[in-house]
Amino acid sequence: MARTYTRESLARELARAREGGWEACCVEAERRASLPRALLVAIASRETDMNDVVGDGGHGRGLFQIDDRSHPVFLREHGAGAAGARPPVREAARYAAQLVRDNLEYAKRKGVPEPERLKFALSAYNAGPGNALAGWQAGDSDARTTGADYGRDVLRRHEHFRALVGGGTSPLERGSRGKRVEELKDKLAAWYARHASGELERFSVKPGAGFGAALEQAVLDFQRRNDLEVDGVVGPRTLAALDR
Repeated sequence: MARTYTRESLARELARAREGGWEACCVEAERRASLPRALLVAIASRETDMNDVVGDGGHGRGLFQIDDRSHPVFLREHGAGAAGARPPVREAARYAAQLVRDNLEYAKRKGVPEPERLKFALSAYNAGPGNALAGWQAGDSDARTTGADYGRDVLRRHEHFRALVGGGTSPLERGSRGKRVEELKDKLAAWYARHASGELERFSVKPGAGFGAALEQAVLDFQRRNDLEVDGVVGPRTLAALDR
């Protein structure tokens, strides 16, 4: 299952990544593989809470938990073939980034629509491309991942990390509260009034500052209608679509 987190815990993880020099390794690897900024720290957050450790019964190696059963050649070539060994973070970041890039290309070849490819690539990072494809064909690329939520969870962390590294506001998601949630409800109501009159009422979204299950369902519907990543998280891309 997904590890629980808060904005504060992710901020501590980012500070740890910066202190260890790991964030710089991630940025360099993301640029080499043309991946979004802060995606690798989101993967590391999900995998290890930003700790360079050996996990998964000794099979997961290092910050990105590169598995010795699936990637033995890489681990041997980088001094991590023996039990308990970990690859250097810089090389591991490059390797993890290339795995995600390869998964994106695989998704494209298999006909996965562009808005769904990043989630698919993250599902494949955890469960392998074949399992991600089988899940996607059945309706959810995460279906065969750990906790059945891997790609979705990493994308949510990514939105938070993007806000942290960019100095922006955190995304809104189920459990959020405050004035921004009220503004989101107003924007959704205005959008549905213009483009899908009567449809928002299906979700019974109540007024107020809370982001509950009903609002999450409305957000998911809005994202589907606008060819966005369907994750229920209101980050920059979803807000931009609302503002359009």
